[in-house]
Amino acid sequence: MSGITPKKPTSIWKRPLQVKFGDLATALGKVAITGSFGLWPETASGGVDILAALGIQGDEVGAIAWMLVQRSLLQAMSELTGECKTDLIDKSPNFKLLCEQLDHALENSELSLDPKFFNRPKQLPVVEEVKAPFRQWLQTYGLSPQQAQSLADRLPRYFVFALNEQWRANPTDYVLLQQSLGGPFEAANERELAWMRYAAWLQRRVDEPMFAEAFGLRQVYIPLRAYYECKIEPSKSDDLYYSATRQDETTLRFVVDLQTAVLDWLDKAEKDDAIRIICGGPGCGKSSFGRMLAAYLTETEKLPVLFIPLHQFDPSGDLVDALNNFLRTDLDSILPPNPLKKGNSEQQLLLIFDGLDELAMQGKVAAQVAQDFVREVQKKLLAFNRTEARVFALISGRDPAIQTIKTEFRKVGQVLHVLPYFQTEEERRKHNYSKKEEEEQKLLQQDQRQTWWQTYGQLKGKDYAKMPEELNQGKLIEITAQPLLNYLVALSYDRNEINFSAESNLNIIYNDLLTQVYQRDWEGYKHPALGNIEKKDFIRILEEIAVACWHGNGRTATIRRIADRCASGTLKRVLEIFEGGANEGVTRLLTAFYFRQSDIQGSEATFEFTHKSFAEYLIARRIVLELNLIQEEFSRHCENIDVGWDEKECLKRWITLCGIIELDKYILIFLRAEVACQDISKILSWQKVLCEIFAFGLRYGMPMEYLKDRPGLLIEIQMSQNSEFALLACINACSRVSKVALKIDWPSSHCFSKWIRIIQAQSSKYNPKSIIRDCLNYLDFHGCNLSGLNLTSFNLEGSIFEMAQFNNSNLEGVNLTHANLAKASFCEANLSNSILRNAKMNGVDLSEAILRSADFGLSNLENSILCGSDISYARMNHTNLTNVDFGASNASGTDFLHADLTNATFTGSKLSYSNFSFCKLDGVSFAQANLQEAIFFNVDLSKTDGLTLGEMINEDSPYICKSKMPINLQSSFDENLMVERFLRLMVDHKVFYNQEEAKNFLLD
Repeated sequence: MSGITPKKPTSIWKRPLQVKFGDLATALGKVAITGSFGLWPETASGGVDILAALGIQGDEVGAIAWMLVQRSLLQAMSELTGECKTDLIDKSPNFKLLCEQLDHALENSELSLDPKFFNRPKQLPVVEEVKAPFRQWLQTYGLSPQQAQSLADRLPRYFVFALNEQWRANPTDYVLLQQSLGGPFEAANERELAWMRYAAWLQRRVDEPMFAEAFGLRQVYIPLRAYYECKIEPSKSDDLYYSATRQDETTLRFVVDLQTAVLDWLDKAEKDDAIRIICGGPGCGKSSFGRMLAAYLTETEKLPVLFIPLHQFDPSGDLVDALNNFLRTDLDSILPPNPLKKGNSEQQLLLIFDGLDELAMQGKVAAQVAQDFVREVQKKLLAFNRTEARVFALISGRDPAIQTIKTEFRKVGQVLHVLPYFQTEEERRKHNYSKKEEEEQKLLQQDQRQTWWQTYGQLKGKDYAKMPEELNQGKLIEITAQPLLNYLVALSYDRNEINFSAESNLNIIYNDLLTQVYQRDWEGYKHPALGNIEKKDFIRILEEIAVACWHGNGRTATIRRIADRCASGTLKRVLEIFEGGANEGVTRLLTAFYFRQSDIQGSEATFEFTHKSFAEYLIARRIVLELNLIQEEFSRHCENIDVGWDEKECLKRWITLCGIIELDKYILIFLRAEVACQDISKILSWQKVLCEIFAFGLRYGMPMEYLKDRPGLLIEIQMSQNSEFALLACINACSRVSKVALKIDWPSSHCFSKWIRIIQAQSSKYNPKSIIRDCLNYLDFHGCNLSGLNLTSFNLEGSIFEMAQFNNSNLEGVNLTHANLAKASFCEANLSNSILRNAKMNGVDLSEAILRSADFGLSNLENSILCGSDISYARMNHTNLTNVDFGASNASGTDFLHADLTNATFTGSKLSYSNFSFCKLDGVSFAQANLQEAIFFNVDLSKTDGLTLGEMINEDSPYICKSKMPINLQSSFDENLMVERFLRLMVDHKVFYNQEEAKNFLLD
């Protein structure tokens, strides 16, 4: 049988029959003809009855084939039209007119169906034929040519999915067709048909509208780049393309095209290398890559793919059972049967687990759950791949979640880090990138934002030859480098409502998006009974939904939980309007950007955020709102004790909002940005009140007795810690903007030390509470006893530690830039690799402290004590070191460039390879010091003690010296050699990047 050729008849019985689109739509009883869109409900009649209604024999195979094709095309066009309904000038377009235009376009076309059609249905000629009339019809209802073209280009994959749905939903209508054509449907069992349906769904997913646009992800997607890390020997540093110029250069980064790297891994199919990890920050494109990869693999039929969003997945217990439970929630019968169960296995299979960071379980920290889950996947893959590689797993997640499992994957290339669209030269220099392959260099240097803006401009009908220049500056460079944020910037830029500048705040862009959602969806909507929604109330509802999700599992919340948070009169009314509007379908833009109604949780419907960052932004807004309320009500109470809120009431409300779950770094980023958007006088008012109630909580404890439903003791302790930490984070958010370290009334000098020890004791290797390290800058710790603390890598910039005690503390890598450390004690403390630039350190006691490679540049250490300390390879350039006692210290390799060392003492110190160039050395004592190969370039040594001029110019001298005094240098003293050694040491000490830079400095 060569095929069935339905042809337009002049006499319905004399030639092969073809049913007209309009007649078929009428016979099917499609409500879309009257203007409704979405899934077209069928009449109760079957396919044979429909053909009979058209006057066609029920055994006409050609008519049945044509009916299947037209049903599927009508379904696909209906769904596409429904997705752009809000952009149509007529919300009830004439679908009958479309059917007539389709019939006219196909008037003289001959269309053949054969078994190959079922293998490549989207390549059927009729699909291409109907795109033009469909596009023209959309344009008549107000869509731009670009919007209409985007929708028409998405038709083929919508058609394939609709075809599978038609076959599945009405199998008895096509029995005769199946028998006549044979092909895969004849031999296929239900499992194979399920995989075909699922493959069509995966391909359609990337063509679905992206953020309420006419185009889908496939049309605007830019292939991502990534890098993997490899340990190298320090001697092979010449392999570096961009070098961080650090002592430790043992990790090399290799840049790859992400999809190519994953496909190469799958092609190798090694049974002992069956897992790949995709790592990246929020909005970097991890999920988009996973969906695009799944669509590609199913379209090319390389291997079956199962895409699993982990926020919908219960990771507890056995992987096979967990996957079974996940598949069981599929109420639309889209997902295939469990391929990990015996009897359902495939020759090869790829499991894509998306969102490792979203795993959570009651009573266990999410990071531990993630690690347990990954180990379960590893264990199962070892069993499945015992003899050959059959099952592969691709796991994606945010950086912190991946960090907890990184040690499990030590093979080169197993962990792939997603790169942003663009990295500046400065950012590239911070890391060690390979320079061996020219292709890698080109890949790394690409600015993919330019390609994205060109593509976006074409889809939107805008003339973007490249990225707009005003967006390629300052903070916007970092923002637009991330795929999701770059798109949000594009939306705001098109609206022309924001004045973009180098200091543009990301929250301003998110706020503009909220305004757009409100104006397009809700501003003109009026509930028949309850009225309309004001913008402020609309945003409040979204904030409460976000908080309800935060208190739940991070992304979803039940309607009941949301209702509990909106129990007050105004919010309750707004929520009812909101729900009414949702039921009437007015939330298209809102659901596209923020959330959608998702699966049933128990017996309740849930709201699910489409992207976690939207929830995080709204949570931050809600916390800032609470800050304002607390400040206003507490201030009222201070003026009149009969009104407002006292400290306990403020803390009770704070516990209710911030005590249930710990603040994470992503919410904190939005919180800081939201605070930065406020007026400075308001921020200072918040900061003052927060300091007062924080101190009150530390002194008297958090008022857990005020809670309505008190939990158990352990949960109360955790809630108290979460609340206190959130308070401190908010104080810090304010002080970062105000640059003012307000006094906190610590109950005792040991109070903070005890508090942070409790926080650290509750931490584990799974949940290190690392963000506390970045929340202590610009705070006042005057006189606090912080001895014995482990503050490794903490950011203490701008904080006040005057007369504080850090004896025996570990402060390795700490940032104390601009800190006030006057008269503080650091005896035997470890400050190696710390940053103390521009710090006030007069009178500090650093006796026997470890200060190796610390940076004291531009600081004031006048009258300080560093006896017995180890300051080897430290940087003390441009530092005030007047009257400092360095007695018996180890200052080997230390850089004192331009320092004022007046009356400093180096008695018995090790100063080999140290750099004293351009220093003021009046009254300095070098008695019994080891000055082997120390550098004294351009200095006056006449007033030093323990160093004679003769020693400096002797041909066997161990020093490198060029004195400012009028010395007659003999030929035996090679000045050129001295300069060369000086330049080399300057580079080794990291004063300059290279010798050329050092030479230019000398010439100046």
